[in-house]
Amino acid sequence: MKADQLIELLMPLADPDFAEGLKRFGIPNKQALGLRIPELREAVKPFKKNKALAQELYQMPIHEAKLAASMIDDPNELILADAEIYWQGFYSWDLVDQFCNGLLVQTSFSHDLPFLWTPAQEEYQRRAGIVMIVAIALHHKKMPDREIAKFYPLLKVYIFDERNFVRKAISWALRTIGKRSLFLNTEIQNLITAEWMDSEGKFKFWAAGDAYREISQEKILTRLRVKAQKM
Repeated sequence: MKADQLIELLMPLADPDFAEGLKRFGIPNKQALGLRIPELREAVKPFKKNKALAQELYQMPIHEAKLAASMIDDPNELILADAEIYWQGFYSWDLVDQFCNGLLVQTSFSHDLPFLWTPAQEEYQRRAGIVMIVAIALHHKKMPDREIAKFYPLLKVYIFDERNFVRKAISWALRTIGKRSLFLNTEIQNLITAEWMDSEGKFKFWAAGDAYREISQEKILTRLRVKAQKM
């Protein structure tokens, strides 16, 4: 199977109206076919773990072809150099999130990526580094909670970045960590109040306030207390 042949198979699923609507979500749509993620994921299932096909797809100027690469490539065969080729080509938040939460979080070097990528100047490349923290907190369930603390310095250094897709990623990371366990909830609340809340209770950065308002909700705390009692 070649990349252009796979795209031909996907064409009947294309929805021009859906492609047009991508603009409302901040996703470039000039080269989008208009495939919904569940449909795309189901369509490429027979081709999973085909590294050559994935990398060929990523080079195509079609948005869904690039998304498909994240669903097809084999994380066990992926090396850092391959991951960085993907990373350098990120141009939208959905591309970042699909790769980080699907493919890259499964690699042996996933914990290195936040440190390698968050310092990048470009908006989506920096977002990728932060979203890797989200992915690790979500999917590496056997990782001890205390090890999550190694990512705090990155959030502290880059929370100043108020670009939309960076600040939303930082809020997402803080919220995800804060909802992982009661211990981490306390840590993130303490981090926010100590670093980014002034004496009048105002937040210095949007991401800090957005995260704090969610993770301090009683319904979140109740769920985490019940979870802690079951452990």
